[in-house]
Amino acid sequence: MKVTTRQVLRWGWILIRELFFLVGGFYLWVIGSLIIAFSFHSQGVMIFAWALLLALLYAAHLFNLKGKKRIRKGLLFVSVGAVAVLVAMPMWRWYTVERYRQLRDTIQWWHYAPFKAGTRAKWVQAEPQFYLRGEMPRIHGAYALYPLYAGAVQSLCEPAASFFVETGGSDRTFEALIANKVDLIFSAPPSVAQAQKIQAQGLTYEMTPIALEAFVFFVHRENPVDNLTQANIRDIYSGKVTRWEEINPAWQGAIKPFQRNEGSGSQSRLQRIMGDIPIMPPLREDRLGGMGGIINDVADNRNHREAIGFSFRYFTVEMFKNGDIKLIAIDGVAPTAENIRNGTYPFISQFGVITVHPRSENTQKLINFFFSDAGRELIEKTGYVSLPITPSPTPSHPTP
Repeated sequence: MKVTTRQVLRWGWILIRELFFLVGGFYLWVIGSLIIAFSFHSQGVMIFAWALLLALLYAAHLFNLKGKKRIRKGLLFVSVGAVAVLVAMPMWRWYTVERYRQLRDTIQWWHYAPFKAGTRAKWVQAEPQFYLRGEMPRIHGAYALYPLYAGAVQSLCEPAASFFVETGGSDRTFEALIANKVDLIFSAPPSVAQAQKIQAQGLTYEMTPIALEAFVFFVHRENPVDNLTQANIRDIYSGKVTRWEEINPAWQGAIKPFQRNEGSGSQSRLQRIMGDIPIMPPLREDRLGGMGGIINDVADNRNHREAIGFSFRYFTVEMFKNGDIKLIAIDGVAPTAENIRNGTYPFISQFGVITVHPRSENTQKLINFFFSDAGRELIEKTGYVSLPITPSPTPSHPTP
């Protein structure tokens, strides 16, 4: 049988077409696998959807070989739409939500690490009786307080002590304390649930307040609302007030009241403000992990100009500065250091050292340091408001 050049070219074209189709299918499979792997939707649904898409494409190819081009075109049209949906879903999720979760990595708390070159942690000349020698206490604490206890370690210890200093979210710090992985934590008072968990394990916590801080609410800088009452806050976070024009007619839109994860210091503080008033369910798509994420999410012009968020003053204005948000006054009082010091700002919180086991000599020396002249100087230089009182542990229950 004589093979003509035309037949060779035709078979070559068919072979190239088939290979191209197979490679294209493999490429789609790879893309689908990546989207599934990084998808925040149900992975089972995504796997089924991509398997269906590939089935549609191969069916279209078979119908094309059989000459049924109309069916092939219909299948290809459906396939293109499926590709668009499957790619758009996780991309939209990332664009509107998940990219903000990555912002917590930009907090760069490690810039305050003690003894590091160029550290932002402050240093003071402490009295010799407060120097820590021998076995170092294992220290953990909230991100927002890391600059303070990093500065204390830097002022009281040898460089090797930096290996005993860690930081993390407030919920993780309490877990580490209860599990006896650390000796003390720097934190806001525990939540009711955390206190109950401590008690359930047969432990009693002692908290020594060492500094004052403002619990603040913030909105987008273009929001004309500069002041809210305590009643406004409770109405917003209970879901009683849902639109900004109910508060200020100059700003319209549905209020997006951001919350934090259960057990975090700021969420626990909100719960104390709300008292017996139930807090509305959090915005699941907008409830971001990490204080940095929540701040930048409110700041974004594109998506969340109607949002309101909360945090602690120092973290917001120092550790994670952001020009697109503004702190709002409560009952006409701005959250300034002076208003914290004179007690006129209504939402003042105490931070302190919390332990659940007998305090070692070094642990007690560290606590006492914060009530010395040098310790109060460190608190003020770092950006908090010091407590000029004699330290005394609080009762083992959450502070109201």
